[in-house]
Amino acid sequence: MVQKSKGIFYIILSSVLFGMMPLLARIAYSYNSNAYMVAFLRFAFGSLFLLLWGRKKLFVIKRNELYTFMKLSVPYALTPIFLYLSYNYIDGGTATTLHFTYPIIVMLMMFLIKKTITIRQLICASLAGGGLVLLYSPSSHSSLLGNGIAIFSGFIYAIYIVMLGRSQLKHLSSLVTAFWVSLFSAIEIGGIAIMQGQFTLSFSLEGWLVQILMGLLATTLALMLFQKGLLLCGEIKASMFSTFEPITGLLIGAFFQGEILSLVEMCGILLILLSVIVLVLPMPQYIRKSA
Repeated sequence: MVQKSKGIFYIILSSVLFGMMPLLARIAYSYNSNAYMVAFLRFAFGSLFLLLWGRKKLFVIKRNELYTFMKLSVPYALTPIFLYLSYNYIDGGTATTLHFTYPIIVMLMMFLIKKTITIRQLICASLAGGGLVLLYSPSSHSSLLGNGIAIFSGFIYAIYIVMLGRSQLKHLSSLVTAFWVSLFSAIEIGGIAIMQGQFTLSFSLEGWLVQILMGLLATTLALMLFQKGLLLCGEIKASMFSTFEPITGLLIGAFFQGEILSLVEMCGILLILLSVIVLVLPMPQYIRKSA
């Protein structure tokens, strides 16, 4: 129980850090960056920070583990590319909300691979799903293409979560896992950026600082916390508690960009918080026996 509580705390903290990405990505765009370079530099700087932190112990791994990291990096690298591309068509809040269809997709995937889904998890998914619907507020210039790209990013991320949860990496530290996944993701995204003609390093000092900050917050810290939390509390709970990310995005918009939260959005936040409370609270003994 203590380990699961730690896992929940790690997931929520990582969600808060991930929730800063839309704001940081848009700032990076204003300094001549693009979706490919934001994703590439985020992972490149992230893996560099992790290398400086972990050093020699990062390389004490087996060949089959290296192969697993390579497989995990594919969906993990594609996720931010599609999510950041959606920012070109729809606003960051809408994109993040649509991306967060992935907890429901994770639950469906786990059901398809014969993992038992509890009534409590179904209730929580319904509450969180309802909350996300209320948070979904497309602007007048919302694009169907942008919506589709954002949802697809959630589908790819769901694949990553299920793959990580079913991998044999629990004995490794989150530092090792985060480093190798980030490194391979950076290599893959860098290659895609070159093939797409999107690779550029022409940034001002401010632009570089934003990219470095994304590498530190959204990769080094957030990725380590998420992976550690997922391996402690499981795929379904990890995806459910990640719904704190769009809430963070809304609060950042309210505090730093002067955006006003509507009553509907507040109700959406309350539903998501309620789903988390239901998932965390211990079940009464008589319910546990009958479940």
